[in-house]
Amino acid sequence: MAQSIDVKLLHGRWVHAREEDTATEQVYRPASFPLPPSRGRSGLQFDQNGTFKRIGIGATDISNVKEGAWRIDHSKPRAIRIEVDGEPHTLEINDLDQDRMTIKRAT
Repeated sequence: MAQSIDVKLLHGRWVHAREEDTATEQVYRPASFPLPPSRGRSGLQFDQNGTFKRIGIGATDISNVKEGAWRIDHSKPRAIRIEVDGEPHTLEINDLDQDRMTIKRAT
């Protein structure tokens, strides 16, 4: 049986480290992690109160933030349910520790 997600590790802002991505997963690092320079990075933010933010790269390199909500999907021990703009989505967490989170790529 897969181990459930430690939500204390999940809380905070995660930045997409696309240079570390693989064919099967996306890699995220904490916002404080020293990543190489980039013209912009997307990200995810999971607040303790259940608020979720999807941070995208806008047309002028200014972040485009969409807010929603998140919760653990108790039917799947490594899944997080998010809802942004009324659209539900599931993120499957492959690995999560203090300085790295990997999410299964959608197929």
